[in-house]
Amino acid sequence: MSKKPKKEKTGSVGITGSVKTRLIFAMLAVAVIPLVAAIGISYYSSTTKARDDAKENLQWQAHYLESEINGVIAKNQTAIEAIASAPSTIAFMKDETTGKDEVLKQIVSVNDSFGDGNAIVITNAQGMMQMRSDGADLADISERDYFKTAMSGTPSISDILVSASTKQRSICIATPIKDPASGQIIGTVHRNFNMSAFHELLSSKAKEAFLIDSQGLLAAHSQYEIDPDAEPQDFSQSPYMTSGKESDTYLSTATGKRSYVSYYKEPISGYTVCVGVSEKEVLSSARASAMRIVFLGIFMVIVVIFISFYLANSFTKPALAVDALLHDLAQGRFKRIEKFTNRKDEFGQMVRNSNAVVDKLDDIVGQIKASSNHVGESSQELSIMANQIAATTDSVANAVQEIAAGAMQQAKEVQDSAENTGLITDAVENVQGSTSDLNSLAERMKQASETSTNSLKRFQETSAIMSEKIEEISTKISATQNAVSDINEHVEGISGIAAQTNLLSLNASIEAARAGEAGRGFAVVAEEIRKLADDSESMASEIRSVMDALLTQSQDAVAAAGEIMEGNAAQQEALSQTLESVEGMLNDIDATVGSVAQIAGQTDTCVTSNRVVSNAMSSLSAISEENAAATETTGASVEELSATVTTLAASADGLKEVAEMLNKEMEFFE
Repeated sequence: MSKKPKKEKTGSVGITGSVKTRLIFAMLAVAVIPLVAAIGISYYSSTTKARDDAKENLQWQAHYLESEINGVIAKNQTAIEAIASAPSTIAFMKDETTGKDEVLKQIVSVNDSFGDGNAIVITNAQGMMQMRSDGADLADISERDYFKTAMSGTPSISDILVSASTKQRSICIATPIKDPASGQIIGTVHRNFNMSAFHELLSSKAKEAFLIDSQGLLAAHSQYEIDPDAEPQDFSQSPYMTSGKESDTYLSTATGKRSYVSYYKEPISGYTVCVGVSEKEVLSSARASAMRIVFLGIFMVIVVIFISFYLANSFTKPALAVDALLHDLAQGRFKRIEKFTNRKDEFGQMVRNSNAVVDKLDDIVGQIKASSNHVGESSQELSIMANQIAATTDSVANAVQEIAAGAMQQAKEVQDSAENTGLITDAVENVQGSTSDLNSLAERMKQASETSTNSLKRFQETSAIMSEKIEEISTKISATQNAVSDINEHVEGISGIAAQTNLLSLNASIEAARAGEAGRGFAVVAEEIRKLADDSESMASEIRSVMDALLTQSQDAVAAAGEIMEGNAAQQEALSQTLESVEGMLNDIDATVGSVAQIAGQTDTCVTSNRVVSNAMSSLSAISEENAAATETTGASVEELSATVTTLAASADGLKEVAEMLNKEMEFFE
C-alpha cells in the first residue's frame, strides 16, 4: 500500500536568480549598451568633426590673415615701386639736385595716403638717404641687409628692426631704383612699417594669431604687443619653418598645452602667418554636446529603468500568481487566480489555462471522491449480502444433512421391506408346497404384512418429509441464485466504477504532467488511485468468476433438487402402489385365514402380487440409493457454495478496505 504523500514546502527565489531581476538587467543592457555605444560614437564623431572643422577654420583664418598681410605688404611694395619707377625719381637719382621738391612732394603724398605714421625713404647707390617723407634726419644704411638686397636688383623686406630712439619695432620694405637707359641700380626706395599695425590686424581678425619672420622669430602676436627690449622668441624649429610646406595644420605642444596651428607663408616677405586654437577650446563644444547627450542618456536610462520595472512586474506578477497556484496545487488546494484573466497576451492565456487545469482537477478529484464513497457503500452492501448468503447456505447445508440422514434411514427401511418381501415370497412358495402349514404361515404372513405396512407407511411419511425438505432446498437455492445474480449486478457496477476511476486517474495524470514539477505529488496520488482502481477491477473480476461458478453450482443444485423431487414423486407413486398391494395382500391373508380352501386358488395371485411388491421394493431401493447419492452431491455443492460465499465476503471486505484507502488518499485534497 502506498503512503499518503506529504505536502512539500517550497522556498522563495533569491533576488539574483529572479526572472524579474534578470529581465530588468537584460532590458537595461539592451538600452544602455547601444546608448553608451551611441554616446561614444557621437562623442568620437563630434570631436573628430570639431577637429576637422577647427583645422578647416584655422586654415581659412590663416589664409585670410596671410592675404590681409600680403595686401598690406603688396600695397606698400606697389607704392614704393611706383615711386622707384617714376621718371622724376630716376631723374633725381641721376642728378640729386634736379626735381628734389617734386620727388619729396610725391613721396609725402604717397606716404600720407597710408595714414599709418610710417615714412618713405629714398637712398642713393652708396646707401646714403637722400630724402624722407617725415623730414627726419638722413642716415647711412649701406650696411643694412634690406638695402644690399635691393641694390642687387631684388625687392626685399627686412627682418624686425628696433629703433634705438623710438623703441619701435618695424620692418623695411625696399625696392631698387633702376635706370632704364643703362639698366643700372642707381638707388633704393624703402618704407618703414610699424609692427604694431600687424598686431592690430591680427588682434582684430583672430583670437590667437601670430606672425613669424623669415628667420623664425616672432614678429607680431594678436594677444599682445611684443616688448622691444625682450629677447626675441625663436620658432625656427617649428614645423612651419622646417617642413618646407607653404601651408599646413598640425598639433602643437610648444606652449605646454595641446593646440592646433595652421600656417600660410606670405610669398613677398617670406613671413609665416600662423593661427592657433587650443584643443580644449576646439573640443569644448563637442564635449558640451556629448555631455548633453550623456544627460539625455541618463534620463533615458532612468526612463528605461521605470519601463523595465513596469514590464518586469507585468511579466513576473502573472508568473508569481501561477507559481502560487501550483504551490497550492502541490499542497492539495485548488485555488483559482482572480487577477490577470482579462489580459490578451500570453500571460493572460497562461493564467486562464492554469485556472482551467485547477477547475478540471477539482472536478476530477470530486468525482473520484464520489466514486470512492460509492465503492465503499457498494462493498458494504456486498459484504452484507455475502453474509446473508453465507447464513442461507448454512441453513441449506443443515437441511441437506437432515435430508441425507432421512435418505439413509429410508434406504434402510426399504432394505427391511425388501427383506420382508422376500420372506413373503418364501411363505407364498411354501403355501404352494404345503397347505398343512398354511394356517401358521398365514399367521406369520399377516404379521409380516402388518410389519411391511407399517414400514411402508413410515417410509411414505419419511418420503413426504424429504419432499418438503427438497422443495425447501430448491426454494433456498433459487433465492441463492437470485442473490448471486444481484451480486453480479453490483460487481458489474463496481467494475464500471473502477473503470471510471481509472479513466479519472488517467486524466489526473495528464493534468499533473501539464502542471510540471509542481504536479509531481498529484501525479503520485493519481498513480495510487489508478492502482487502487486496477485492484478494484481485479477483485471485481475474481468476485464475478466466483459468482459465475456459484451460479453454475446453484443451477446444478436446482437441477439435482429437481431430479430428486422427480425421483421422490416416482417413489411416492411406487409406495402408493406398494401400500395398495400390501393392503390387498392383507385382505388375501385374512381370506386365507378364513378359508384355507381359497388359499390354493389365491396362491397364484399372492405369488403374482408378491412379485409386483418385490419389483416395487427393488425399484424403491434403487430410488432410495439414488436419493442418497443426490443428497450427498447436493451437500457437496452446498459446501462449495458456502466456501464460495466465504470468499465473496472476504473479497467484499477487501473491496471495502480499498474504498477506505481511496478515501484516505482523497483527504490530501482540500
